[in-house]
Amino acid sequence: MQSLESQVYAFIVTILIGVTIGILFDFYKVIKGVIRPRKIAAYLGDLLFWIISTLVVFFLLLVGNWGELRFYVAIGVITGALAYLKLLRGFVIRILLFAIFWLKKMADRLMRVLGFTLWLVTYPIFLVRNIIVIPIGYLGTAWTKTRNLTKRVVEHSITGPVKRSVLVMKEKITRGFRLFKKK
Repeated sequence: MQSLESQVYAFIVTILIGVTIGILFDFYKVIKGVIRPRKIAAYLGDLLFWIISTLVVFFLLLVGNWGELRFYVAIGVITGALAYLKLLRGFVIRILLFAIFWLKKMADRLMRVLGFTLWLVTYPIFLVRNIIVIPIGYLGTAWTKTRNLTKRVVEHSITGPVKRSVLVMKEKITRGFRLFKKK
């Protein structure tokens, strides 16, 4: 038989288990309201909530009364949950919403700082690109176009007529040899 002191301790632990379950439920409800998951994700979240709640209850029952399930355990858990719902729920939800608001604000500020840092790091690269690489690219394009134009001009004005002249002379020489062969 347990002493009265250990029974009171176990009952207080079961009341705290009820309060803990209430806090976990409100935490999950607030997070679910902020995230707004789709149907399957909501089902998985519910399953995860119940698994975590079961593990918490099991652990706290082991701490409180060595895991014994008695009638006073159910009464203590229900009493703790009802006490939480009536006395602490609004306060806890306000704290959770404030914490989420604060975390969102801090995440936004962090993203701004990271964005500015990224800009500071990448700006010199873009500056070098705009000052050096792009003009070199334009110079390369201009060089290629000039080279191609020069090649066409030389081919049209010098190489082409020379080739034609060589062909004409070759043909004349060939005709001349033909004339000498016939005789």
